[in-house]
Amino acid sequence: MMSDTWTVDLLLEGTPYSSSCTLLSNRTRHVVVDTGLSIQEADLLHALRAKGLEPADIEIVVNTHLHVDHCGNNAAFSRAAIFMSQAEWRWTDAFYTALFNSRAPERVAPEFYPEVASYGLKTRTIRNVARMARLFWKRDRLGRPEQFQWLETSNLPAGLEVLSTPGHTPHHVSIRVSAPSPVIVAGDAVLAEDAEAKIRTMIPYVRAQFLATRQTLLDRGEMIVPGHGPVFVPHPVAAR
Repeated sequence: MMSDTWTVDLLLEGTPYSSSCTLLSNRTRHVVVDTGLSIQEADLLHALRAKGLEPADIEIVVNTHLHVDHCGNNAAFSRAAIFMSQAEWRWTDAFYTALFNSRAPERVAPEFYPEVASYGLKTRTIRNVARMARLFWKRDRLGRPEQFQWLETSNLPAGLEVLSTPGHTPHHVSIRVSAPSPVIVAGDAVLAEDAEAKIRTMIPYVRAQFLATRQTLLDRGEMIVPGHGPVFVPHPVAAR
């Protein structure tokens, strides 16, 4: 009988510009959570092969959200089911479609990031972000549509719990892994252990919600794989 306990291995540690990529294994079942930027495909596959695995061995890919640094290599796993939030997909696709169809992305951004004005970003900065997104956002890098499984209606294997962790994006999720010591693969619900770390990512969809979600995960006291930094265990004093 298959155990509900999984092992957790970091394939790629998150950096200020690209996400962590995490391997979850339960005997012969293997899951990858987040797949990084498309330019990291060779590094990701090298790390996987160092574990004795090929892309065809991966049964499931999970995306915590669909910013380009978290889903850019889904297509490398052509035999995997790709789990994501359908609401997140619709929101992200609408955002990028509107952004790329506009000559003035600074006018589009507030429709999807309602607090953007409070950050005082220059028009030039927003346009540069739009250019980078256009460079990396390729729908075919997400995988084939027939691979998609919606987290709202499909279950992950036993031992992998989907946590709703909104704030960074409106429909962000994290994965709590039943391991010898439980692990939360947080995605960008927790960017890094240091809340002030300089991470080159999008502003939060709603900052107060993002901060509350982060604190809720830290308060659990379980090991965290953050989106953009080393794995850590929150300390009660440091977490506050």
